[in-house]
Amino acid sequence: MLKLYSSQLVPHTKGLQRAQPVPVSVLAVHSTHANVAPTAPRVASEWRHTQSRLLCRSAAPSTGGATSPAGTSSVPPQLVPPTDPNSYCVLNFYHLTPVENPQEATEEHRRFIERMGLDIRGRIYISSQGMNCQYGGTLEHCTAYVEWVKQQPGFQNLRYTVWPSPEGHAFPKLRLKYKPNLISLAGGMEAMPITDPAARATPLEPAAWRDMIAQAEEKKVVVLDVRNDYEWDAGHFVGADRPAEEVFAETPVGESEAEVPQPLQGKDPNTPVMMYCTGGIRCDVYSTFLRRKGFNNLYTLEGGVQNYLRQEGGDHWKGSLFVFDGRMAISANKDGDEGGPLPAAVPCQVCGSPASQLPHVNCANIDCNELFIACAPCKAKLQGCCCAECMTAPRLLRPAKVDGGQYGAWGNYADRDEVGPVISTGRNREGRVARRARRRAALKEKRLGQIEEKLSRKKMVREAMARVEEVEAAQREKGVEQGPRIACSQ
Repeated sequence: MLKLYSSQLVPHTKGLQRAQPVPVSVLAVHSTHANVAPTAPRVASEWRHTQSRLLCRSAAPSTGGATSPAGTSSVPPQLVPPTDPNSYCVLNFYHLTPVENPQEATEEHRRFIERMGLDIRGRIYISSQGMNCQYGGTLEHCTAYVEWVKQQPGFQNLRYTVWPSPEGHAFPKLRLKYKPNLISLAGGMEAMPITDPAARATPLEPAAWRDMIAQAEEKKVVVLDVRNDYEWDAGHFVGADRPAEEVFAETPVGESEAEVPQPLQGKDPNTPVMMYCTGGIRCDVYSTFLRRKGFNNLYTLEGGVQNYLRQEGGDHWKGSLFVFDGRMAISANKDGDEGGPLPAAVPCQVCGSPASQLPHVNCANIDCNELFIACAPCKAKLQGCCCAECMTAPRLLRPAKVDGGQYGAWGNYADRDEVGPVISTGRNREGRVARRARRRAALKEKRLGQIEEKLSRKKMVREAMARVEEVEAAQREKGVEQGPRIACSQ
């Protein structure tokens, strides 16, 4: 066995300065020569799981087999961190800290992953303000990379979470890239002081968050969901309004007083605001904007909703949790919803049935691609489409995903000889933003039609009930008049 140090693995570059050599992993070497390339990395035995920090350095090396974290017996399987080094998982983290020359740092990370032979897939984004990562692979490969990252200056306090992915890789490929902005937000993030903790909201551990949200209505606390609207549909905290914006990138960042989310418009700047998102980065970033707007009583959920569900369960949560990987949704129920569909927080968006099921489904019509929630009968009836009109679309190339799941590139669903004609006739020069705006307008018109139809039905019911009440009133009045006559005749 050969113990390697972080300073030995990758040569020095300007992007990330080297810290003092610290053991990262123990590598098995199948040769007596020290200069032979090691095999795939194995996570050192001195790393073990704990409930609160998931993967933390223990006081002494583990002497026994892997065991489940303390206190996780009542946690659903989707939330229990894996312990087998060869089991597949999803690892999430973000860390806001200045990074010198992030482009060179990106290439350094790429070289480390390639040299160590790590088979990790997902999204790893690096900017001048830190990192934002969601990736998967085997537990030993995922943790080998993140523990190397933690040795870099500024990343020592990095916190990360690990989630089981029993079906294997949750992402199709690795996207490791430099991005000027770690998340999409109008106007970008570079002007925001997001690397300064004092400029961000006060983080609350899940237990403190649970206690505070339990009194939110009584104490006039605003619970602000800063996710995409379709994430709210899958599940949300009780008391949080549905975001008015379709995607987080549209969240207001303007200078006028009205340029704040709807739940905060007209609110006193001293109003307590509890902000939450899936993993925490969107809250941290957007809280710097709200502080600049004068709100000074801001709180965020440490580790995001995922961490809350793992530690506190589904208290004050409705529905399930949308996630951005192949799982698409995870349970918030301590019973785990084992073997059954996951519940959504909204009715079926096709027929209005309360028996809606997750995960979301992308419309099988490529030109629509609407992400929606439906009940099982509607999914089967519409063959994976969002409406009857989409079932006759000219570019209905994809199979129906009745049980949910993500689609690949649309070209995968067309014969190779047909790809050219489809490109030339099926899609015009209209850009992605324009197509999204067109789909949004069509969806809005469709939903308005559904609302009008529902209101019309309610009106008909009310009118029918009114007529029944009039008849009953007339009968009662007639009965009162006849009563004295009958009495007098006797």
